[in-house]
Amino acid sequence: MTTTTDPAVLAAVAPAEQPSNLPERTWPLALATGLAERARHGNGSVLLLTGPAGVGRSALLAAVVRHQETHGMHALWARCSADEAEDEYAAARQLFSIGAGYPYPAQPGPPSAGPSADAEAGLWEPLHLHATHHPLLIAVDDIHLADTPSRRWLLQLARRIDRLPILLITTERRQRELRTQAPRFGRTLPASLARHCRIGPLGPPAVGEVVRRHLGTAAPQALADDCARATGGNPMLLDALLTDLRETTRTVGCLTLPADCAGLPAGAYLDAVDLWLHSAGDGHATAVRTLATLQGHQLGHHLGHPDRTPPTATALAELTDEDPARLADLTAELHRQGLLLPGRTGDWPRFAHPLLREAVLDGWGPARRAQAHRAAATALHRRGEPDELIAEHLLHAPGPDGPWAADVLLRAAHAAQRAEQDRAAVGYLRRALDEELPALTHSTALTELGCLEISLGPADHAAGIRHLTEAVYLHQSDERVFEAANALSAALAGQGRTPAALDILEQLAERFAERPELAGAVQAAAALIASHDGDSWLQVVEGLRRIAARAPRRLAPAAWALLTEYDSTIGHLSAAEVITRVRELTSLPLDPFSGAYVLASAATLAQWAEQFPETDRIVTQGLAEHQGPLLHPARQSLLSVRAESRVMRGQYRQLLDELGFTTDQLPALDNTHLLAQGVLALVETGRLTQAHQLARHATGASDSWEWNEYLYARGLLHLASGDPAAALADLIECGARQSERHVESPIVTPWRSAAADCHLALGNPGPAAALAATELDLARAWGTPRTIGRAMRTLGAATGGRRGLAMAAEAVDLLRAAEVDTELVPALLTHGRMLGESGRRAAARQSLREAAERAERIGAHRLLALAGDLLLESGARPTKTHHTGVAALTDSERRICRFAIEGHSNAQIATLLHLAVRTVETHLTNSFRKLGIRGRGELGAALGRGGHGR
Repeated sequence: MTTTTDPAVLAAVAPAEQPSNLPERTWPLALATGLAERARHGNGSVLLLTGPAGVGRSALLAAVVRHQETHGMHALWARCSADEAEDEYAAARQLFSIGAGYPYPAQPGPPSAGPSADAEAGLWEPLHLHATHHPLLIAVDDIHLADTPSRRWLLQLARRIDRLPILLITTERRQRELRTQAPRFGRTLPASLARHCRIGPLGPPAVGEVVRRHLGTAAPQALADDCARATGGNPMLLDALLTDLRETTRTVGCLTLPADCAGLPAGAYLDAVDLWLHSAGDGHATAVRTLATLQGHQLGHHLGHPDRTPPTATALAELTDEDPARLADLTAELHRQGLLLPGRTGDWPRFAHPLLREAVLDGWGPARRAQAHRAAATALHRRGEPDELIAEHLLHAPGPDGPWAADVLLRAAHAAQRAEQDRAAVGYLRRALDEELPALTHSTALTELGCLEISLGPADHAAGIRHLTEAVYLHQSDERVFEAANALSAALAGQGRTPAALDILEQLAERFAERPELAGAVQAAAALIASHDGDSWLQVVEGLRRIAARAPRRLAPAAWALLTEYDSTIGHLSAAEVITRVRELTSLPLDPFSGAYVLASAATLAQWAEQFPETDRIVTQGLAEHQGPLLHPARQSLLSVRAESRVMRGQYRQLLDELGFTTDQLPALDNTHLLAQGVLALVETGRLTQAHQLARHATGASDSWEWNEYLYARGLLHLASGDPAAALADLIECGARQSERHVESPIVTPWRSAAADCHLALGNPGPAAALAATELDLARAWGTPRTIGRAMRTLGAATGGRRGLAMAAEAVDLLRAAEVDTELVPALLTHGRMLGESGRRAAARQSLREAAERAERIGAHRLLALAGDLLLESGARPTKTHHTGVAALTDSERRICRFAIEGHSNAQIATLLHLAVRTVETHLTNSFRKLGIRGRGELGAALGRGGHGR
């Protein structure tokens, strides 16, 4: 038997006239026409039309029959089916229209060899009778489904056909299926008797032709491309899809492929896909639907490859109990037909079009899909794959599945938390609760889940509070109850339900009356929670004061630290006194329950006192030691301190990175204080559009201390955006709210100096001076250069004249000596502007250039732009872009720095470069300033950071 694919061979047997209404079927039709012509001259043969399911073998056979009947051949038809596979001679009876009473009664003659021999002998007489009168075309469709006796008789006919005016054409599905299939028909026939023509799917051009034939020439090419992907060029699937599209086009009038199968109301495509799936058996359908179910997931890392079986087939065999070799053939065939595409490296393959995948899955309900995911999870677990791969499948398979599944889900949740993938961690924990967990594990998982849900945003708040409440009642030990109740109280306070939160803590206080360490932690928690509500905060403070007055020893360190915060904000303590208390607090032995509160307060106080190394140390210690829920009030406070200290030091880029900002995407910040710090960082880096977008997403209780911080940040945003009136309204409201809480010191929110800037922008120096003078008095009582310099700068600008200029200069000297660049740059700008206004333009330019250099160093692009504008107003020429960093160094400065890195002294460098020693010193001083370093010992690292080493 030969397989004919050569066009020259086909053309040799093809007459001029042949049907052409089947795209890409010209050569099979030509071959059939040529073989029919030979049969008319008594030289019969066999044509085998083979191919996978749905490629149009039956349609091609029908076309051949119709064409040959018009040219004088007589056709005998038989369509085989699986239903008649056990019915002897069913296919043969169809050919001759013989009823169920067949076989014929034996003719007179010698004894027969048996019923089967009698039947086959009785078939030859009608065959010869037909062939005597007409050249005969015998068409047998789907011969692979024929009953065995009929196949045997047709093979006998094929071996004698070259002496008869008969053309036998059969169609046969040939593909490597999952189950053993019947022997291929005609495989033992000699090449002179049988020709084999394999039929494949239609290519994209042919699909386009069929689409336009069905839907009109106006059908767009994009639709044809989509149809090709959704069918793989399979004519059966394509015809069904176009049938659905014709119906849709009549009702909707839109020539596009719908997004899902719901847009194909006729259902022909779904039925065709189901038929295509089952054409090769239930195992075939199960394997393909398993592929569709697992699309988008990873295969795993520890797959074995026996006999070089591809990973997809190996993994699929684990789940379906089928032969890996046949599964390899199956997936390869699906790829060849264009129905399946490779996934990303290490992933399951994906279907060429979402509509095809949906149709494949249509026959499987949720239970079957869950079963496939459960089997995948089990296989991955058996192979020792990573927890997250296993957990992703368990999410799609409701539990319980046993202890191993619970362990996997909990480990995956913790790994996701470490990777800051909180949404994924929530999914794993929710699924873990479907398992039969031990009581302690169950309650702990509820606490973790509730905290994470609260952190995700308002949409998940209700679920988070529900889970935290359940955890409080499930926990048995005092310690676990404290953790869960603490988190629940923080969640409630964050939603503005501070009284409810305090009620929970009050109940805890009664429960822990005999546990001093827990009672102290409850005191601290209540104080922090109360800060979300002004009246509650003052009541808690008053209660702590009474305890301190009656029995100082009963006051826990955490409560003492909170009272220190209060005394600092009302102006009763100086920074020096506070830092002494901080060192006393951090030197005390801390218990595991209230230690986090002590460290949170100590970090806050150290930040206010501008002791930033101490602040960083305490924050790092507190976050490292804190092992409780994410919603722990002390943890939130530590994060707030870290963020605000970043802003105070001009570490804007570092803060934005920590908060998850990108150039085109804002993070979801449920913590209003962190959001406020993010707004400030965006303002100073010149990203005002993003700052406005972020400010619109503020949530939380409007009477919280966090909201006051937000009002301050939004006020500065309005001021930077050129709307001083709106800024002033926010800042005045911030000040009023702070006063209600007895907060007078500028260490929390320096709203007075900011409001004074607004008044100056509006042309009101009088109110500006009054606000600045009040802040300066409070700042001097506190005693840090930042607060004094900021208030002095504002008062100088409001005062004006020689006195105001002197105050601005004093502010610059104070802030420069303390190296407070975030406040020094505005002071330099104010001083430079005032110098220019007084006619001292050269001195103004010197101050403004220093402001520009320092602003660029800390990434304060808003102030850098302002410095540039003021420099131009002062008559300076436009300067180069870089004022600081390696790029700002001149060639001479860079050359001298390299000699210094090599260890040469100033005198040696002067000798080598033929310069005066004073010139070398000047160049090095300028280089240190531009690089933001203190001395030559830091030169190597600074030049390396800039990418300009030796």
